[in-house]
Amino acid sequence: MEIREYWRILRAGWWIVALATVIGIAGGYAYTFFTTPQYQACARLFVTTEGGSSVGEAYQNNLFSQERVSSYAGLATSTQVAQRAVDQLQLQGSAADLRSRITATPIEKTVLLDLCATDPDPEVAQALTNAVAGQLTQVVQELETSQRGGDPAAGATIVDQGDVPTAPIGMGLTTTLGLGGAMGFVLGLALALLRGLLDRSIRDRPRAEDVSGRVVLGGLPADGTRPTVAVASMKTMGEPLRALRTNIRFLGGGSPPRVITITGPAGGEGRTSTAIDLAAVLAEAGHTVLLVGGDLRSATLGTRLGVDQHSGLSTVLSGEHDIDDAIQNDVFDGVSVLPSGPVPPNPSELLGSDRAQELLESLRERYRYVIIDTPPLLQVTDGAILTALADGTVVLARTGRTTRDKLRRAIKVLDGVGGTVLGVVTTFEPSGRRLLGGTSASSENVRESPSNAETYTVPSASASSPASAVVRPKPALNDTATSSASRG
Repeated sequence: MEIREYWRILRAGWWIVALATVIGIAGGYAYTFFTTPQYQACARLFVTTEGGSSVGEAYQNNLFSQERVSSYAGLATSTQVAQRAVDQLQLQGSAADLRSRITATPIEKTVLLDLCATDPDPEVAQALTNAVAGQLTQVVQELETSQRGGDPAAGATIVDQGDVPTAPIGMGLTTTLGLGGAMGFVLGLALALLRGLLDRSIRDRPRAEDVSGRVVLGGLPADGTRPTVAVASMKTMGEPLRALRTNIRFLGGGSPPRVITITGPAGGEGRTSTAIDLAAVLAEAGHTVLLVGGDLRSATLGTRLGVDQHSGLSTVLSGEHDIDDAIQNDVFDGVSVLPSGPVPPNPSELLGSDRAQELLESLRERYRYVIIDTPPLLQVTDGAILTALADGTVVLARTGRTTRDKLRRAIKVLDGVGGTVLGVVTTFEPSGRRLLGGTSASSENVRESPSNAETYTVPSASASSPASAVVRPKPALNDTATSSASRG
């Protein structure tokens, strides 16, 4: 996986990183707020042995003292010393409780021993430290004195008494918040990367092109606020739709596709909306356009446009109505509509009949473009049947929803019936991912040139054929009319 892919994953999951960081900071604050501060007081003891009469004896006694330090450290946390300290201070707690708050640490290669006690009360911490240190020196003296009497062989002397601590042990509030935020940030990065690596959906146009093996003709942004058909939508959808129109017009060189199906692997990818928009933007350029409701199992197109559904494609294919009676002219912005009609009992058989092929041939002669809205490819075979009869199809992939496996299977289905895949269009793109004109860097870039011409990078019909750049006169477009349909 390339670095840009990791960057794309992290950019898409920035909210996870931010949320984890905030949670980490909040956790650090909660830890500081709900944790009782502990104070620690420390005393230092010096371990001595009987002096020798020679340098060698003194050296041996020093080594003996260093060994004794480790023993005294264990003795400092013993039950006997703790119980004596409890009795001395007349504490309510037990010796075991005091032992859990006492630490004894020998200083390496010295005869010094640091003895510390912790308590929520700094003064109590000081008293515990000094009491334990005093009791330790007495116990050492008793243990090092022979039963026959005489001076003890070794002893422990308090060098520094424990003082009242002024600051609690542990990290301060700022340090705790910083550590919590850093831990949350790292955890957020890991979660965002894991989410991105496990996410099998199409997230951008390069991914759609890699998975499908087809060129990306363009991308349509998510715009759920648009009405079904309105000129005002050109503000947000006009340029992406014109870019898509231009790419389709220059497919196939001198003989561009005229009967085009709009399909996709699953539901909710914006097939009906894209079909309406594409028909409108083609009509805007002055072409005669027929929009066909090819989904005989659903009346989505007719319902969206508010047209009569008593006659339509199903009744024409079954012989109940003539094509001229079923087509409704100039439904919106110069686009004629052939709705799906009543739901028949055998939609696949009707679409696969010779009459359907003859109908499409007739419509190809009457209209410059025939745009057919089809049902999802992976749910029923209707879309594949219509694509096999058409000049080509535009496959939709919804950003963040259409999975890679589904897109591959859809392309495989179309290849299996001999359908021509013109390209892929990504839908519901976040606004931040839109490129110039709503097009992909791998498909078309439209730029104004000083000679009042447009340079079109014309995509090929397959990913294996390289795009070619040609210069054509700038089309005279009427930007005051278009249609729109809410994506969904």
